Amino acid sequence: MLEFLSAIDFLIVAGPTASGKSGFAIELAEKFNGEIINADSMQVYKDLSILTARPGESTIPHRLYGVLEAHQNGSVAWWISEVYLLIKDCIRRSKLPIIVGGTGLYLRTLTHGLSPVPEIEPELRQKVRNLCHELGSTFAEYVFEVDPLLKDRVRPSDPQRLCRALEVFWQTGHSINFWHGKSKPSHPYKYQYVVIEPDRFQLYEQINNRFQFMVENGAIEEVQNLRKLELSADSPIMKAIGVRELNAYLDNHLTLDEAMQKAKQNSRNYAKRQMTWFRGQVSKKIVICSPYIDTLLRKLAENKDKI
Repeated sequence: MLEFLSAIDFLIVAGPTASGKSGFAIELAEKFNGEIINADSMQVYKDLSILTARPGESTIPHRLYGVLEAHQNGSVAWWISEVYLLIKDCIRRSKLPIIVGGTGLYLRTLTHGLSPVPEIEPELRQKVRNLCHELGSTFAEYVFEVDPLLKDRVRPSDPQRLCRALEVFWQTGHSINFWHGKSKPSHPYKYQYVVIEPDRFQLYEQINNRFQFMVENGAIEEVQNLRKLELSADSPIMKAIGVRELNAYLDNHLTLDEAMQKAKQNSRNYAKRQMTWFRGQVSKKIVICSPYIDTLLRKLAENKDKI
């Protein structure tokens, strides 16, 4: 393991929600003199510790957790600029940077670089937002007609990414996929992906149990506090799984049981999409079925000639 780590500058620990990434990363950091850097787009928010299962107190330094206010945007450009500085600082102090999370866009940007999309004119951006509001549920269909390449890459229920794709197409005349293909890593570091891919039935059970625990330990109060901030429904933090569902409960649109079941289902769906993403988008990786160092060591021994 030490020989393996000496050949890389940072380690990526990725996997679906509730797969045990956080605890595994702490175990790795304790054993191999590491520090943990967040790659989860919701765990960056200070006001969302319970519903995002943000790691608690630890003797291991945790970076980029709970650093943004609720009204701020944890954009990939902001995140990657912070991560580059943290990786450089860890290496300078002979620490192993361990990047932990399941947000594919963050991780892809780290490994492939930011795509060189030209700046979007403010008037055009507002035009796209207005059209999204005007078309409502049919907006996705419109965007897919304009840019058919998006159909298998963007969910119809993701207006933020649909708006971004349309504004890029209108501004440049090219699909956003065209620009993503032109991205290149902007760092000189060597890294290794470790992807946790647990048994799906076991993972879904962990997701269900975890959300139950969240509700019993303050998740509703957390959403109530968010409501007091009077944030826009389009704010990234308001789209976190659990926030929308518990908001519906607080607005008397769902019973608590209905809201919990819906949140659990949405979490399971998200985990499924994450696993599909890591299978299809990450080519060179070590896949382990359980988040334990012994499991990783066995996998390294089995694949020492391929890594």
